[in-house]
Amino acid sequence: MNKALVILLSIVSLLFVMATRHNKEIIIYHQEPDYEQPSLLKILDNDKLSYGLYANENEPEKINILPDFSYAGYMGGGVALPNVPVKVTLSPMPGNNKKQIQDAIDAVSNMPVDSNGFKGKVLLKAGIYNIDGALRIKSSGVVIAGEGQGANGTILNATREAKHTLIILGEGANKTLVNEKTESPIISGYVPTGSISFTVKSTSGYKIGDTIIIQKSPNENWITGLNMGQYGWTPELYRIPHERVITAVKGNQLTVNIPVVDPIKLKDGGAFVYKANSNRKTQQSGVENLRLISRYKNDEDEEHGWCGVKLIMAENCWVKKVSVLYFGFSAVIVDKNSAFNTIEDCAMLDPKAKTEGMRKYSFNIQSGSFNLFQRCYARGGRHDYVTGPKVTGPNVFLDCYATKAKSDIGPHHRWATGTLFDNVQGQQIRVINRKSMGSGHGWAGAQTMFWNCTSTSGKGMAVESPPGNINWVVGGEARQLSGTGYQELLGQQVEPRSLYLAQLQSRLGQGALKNITSATQRVDVIYPDLARWAGEK
Repeated sequence: MNKALVILLSIVSLLFVMATRHNKEIIIYHQEPDYEQPSLLKILDNDKLSYGLYANENEPEKINILPDFSYAGYMGGGVALPNVPVKVTLSPMPGNNKKQIQDAIDAVSNMPVDSNGFKGKVLLKAGIYNIDGALRIKSSGVVIAGEGQGANGTILNATREAKHTLIILGEGANKTLVNEKTESPIISGYVPTGSISFTVKSTSGYKIGDTIIIQKSPNENWITGLNMGQYGWTPELYRIPHERVITAVKGNQLTVNIPVVDPIKLKDGGAFVYKANSNRKTQQSGVENLRLISRYKNDEDEEHGWCGVKLIMAENCWVKKVSVLYFGFSAVIVDKNSAFNTIEDCAMLDPKAKTEGMRKYSFNIQSGSFNLFQRCYARGGRHDYVTGPKVTGPNVFLDCYATKAKSDIGPHHRWATGTLFDNVQGQQIRVINRKSMGSGHGWAGAQTMFWNCTSTSGKGMAVESPPGNINWVVGGEARQLSGTGYQELLGQQVEPRSLYLAQLQSRLGQGALKNITSATQRVDVIYPDLARWAGEK
């Protein structure tokens, strides 16, 4: 590369860092003209990926590979969010607007589906809508949308003086229907992370296209190996279901659509396979282009809006271009086994609540798999990009930015697996053994990847690997790094810039990549864009 151009790039990078000082926090943005590729994967000439093998903590065999995280998101990744036709248009009215909006949602919910599987959109014209209570979308194919997430757009003003969620997308209990009669144990001695095939005792009754549950059945050996018994962990509490679809049946071997993220070992109790029927009733519905504001009395008031949008048993749904101001807990929370949802271009701004446990979790996967958060912004939260207990992936946080945070980014407690934090910038970033914190949080997560992430905190990153498992940090910037987790090329941007996007392109091609990304996102980090936007436009 031309020497003068290299010098110019360095000057531009320095000027950017100087220009982005904000409340004594520095946005670290470092771009080198050349990137290194880590040993975990390589980009081939045809944009396909080649994976290296790795060994888990305290295990000698290099038999695991990185799981493919690109299945996270709407319709399994790489599919553009739809533009649903407007069927009802509303304008703000004096007083409580809850009834008129809910009536419109219900009216569209009772309409027939069109040729694309949608019923229609409720469009709220720009203005302020006072709402006392929750709005609910239970039906499939229904969208509620405004005319912008900025101060001049569509503002939903949560007026109820009690903890509540303003918009609930979906319904139902956190249950997956399992056919106990189809139980078949996995008899493979070791199913590594990244595997798509394994051997079961019998494949009788199973066929291609069946949705199955791979339910881990840990034993006391697993608890003892992790040293978690002292914190109240028991095998019965960690029978975690992993949902997959069968793509091939050969003899007693099953092949599934999405790789295993949590290794299965007979010595640790193994796992069983069951046929499953999902009871997610809300699909292909969305929330768009809104500004949600909660009334509050003071900075520690907790009797007001708590969650902006909550997904409950939702599948292939979306929340896009929604800014959430002053709510006490979350902008968007994915809950109750929701799957294949996309949350993008959303912001959590200045939450109002006490700064302590179970508060200010800006973007939160409490329960669910295959969910994608991308291009999201948080200001003033605690745990801004976070998972709850026993959440199993792949789940992805991509190109997200947090400022003025009060605590860390990463899995929060009790064995969340298969989470990718990809180009996420915030203060402290960590995945650790939290031991007796909370109610005995223990190991917060396993198979957690921090890829090209940036920590602006003096505490930097902490990445620890549980015995028999692994957590990674590859590339990125931090003022210090602690922990025994896998570490490679910290202090620089690695190639590919984004693991999720590289895996998506490798699997589905450039068209899928363009369907879900901005032009800048395809070639560079977008922290400057997120800092300028800050959920205000």
